[in-house]
Amino acid sequence: MTLETDKSDIFATSLKMRRIVVISFLVLWLIPQFAEAQRWRRFRKQLIGGVGVANFLGDLGGGNEEGRGGPLDLDLPATRPSLSVGFRYQLNDYFFLRTNLNWGILRGSDEYTDEPARRGRNLSFRSSFTELNVMGEFFFVQNAQGNLYRLRGVRGRNGLGLDIYAFAGIGVMYFNPKAEYQGRFIALQPLGTEGQGLPGEAEKYNRVTVTVPYGIGLGKSLDRYWSVNFEVTVRQTFTDYIDDVSGNYYGRDRLYQAKLAAGEPEAEARRTADLSDPNIYNLSNNTDVQPDMEGAVRGDSSDNDAFLTTMFTVSRKIVQRRRSRPKF
Repeated sequence: MTLETDKSDIFATSLKMRRIVVISFLVLWLIPQFAEAQRWRRFRKQLIGGVGVANFLGDLGGGNEEGRGGPLDLDLPATRPSLSVGFRYQLNDYFFLRTNLNWGILRGSDEYTDEPARRGRNLSFRSSFTELNVMGEFFFVQNAQGNLYRLRGVRGRNGLGLDIYAFAGIGVMYFNPKAEYQGRFIALQPLGTEGQGLPGEAEKYNRVTVTVPYGIGLGKSLDRYWSVNFEVTVRQTFTDYIDDVSGNYYGRDRLYQAKLAAGEPEAEARRTADLSDPNIYNLSNNTDVQPDMEGAVRGDSSDNDAFLTTMFTVSRKIVQRRRSRPKF
């Protein structure tokens, strides 16, 4: 064996060893990276619970100008509580599916506004709501996965430490507007305060409507299992009667006479008439008789109702256990 042959063998062996070292290094580096990338699969299911507030965005509100609709007409004194429970399922690194069951109270009252026409209208309502929805979530920014679970001895990127995401979906909701009358809250839909259900008039509105919820959220992981979120959600509905107000006044006296003609007792006919038009302004001749608003605008039928919820939620990850291996 010559010297040149020995050198060639040594060089080949050295090159082979270098390749083995490089490949081993890549394998050792890629395995944790792959495991890290797939870790979310074990935590893809979450249970969610939340508490927050709801604000109605419709014909009755507290803005001090003519009704403008949307958040510009937000009525802070009418803020009421809201609750939520839900389930989230992760599809990939960025997309989630989520279903929620929401309950809350919506409130609107002309007493909260200084705008003369709206305050004089003197209408008010409250309604509980129950909504079931399905939404998709897209996470623009997520916690850096390297230290998401704060494991001892594991170092990773710090990132922003926050989740930032947007969501939208579709749901179905039940509502039942009521108004106070002589110390009691009376359901308004059965009364037909705008003449609904009377001969020649529209049918009474449905108290079930479709909703389109959409919004944004911020989240923060507390540990391996728990996280907290802050979410703002707008729900656009397909009804203009969450507050029982939409079109024109049927006319207090006209409604009273129509109810009597339909066979209702005098007290019930008077209650319906009063709730349809509790106008606080008197005629200019200083009598105690209130003006009848028959045919005048009562609400804006061109714009369906919506409402806003602001919610703090807590989520708990459900760990998917690995399949047990054969014990041999």
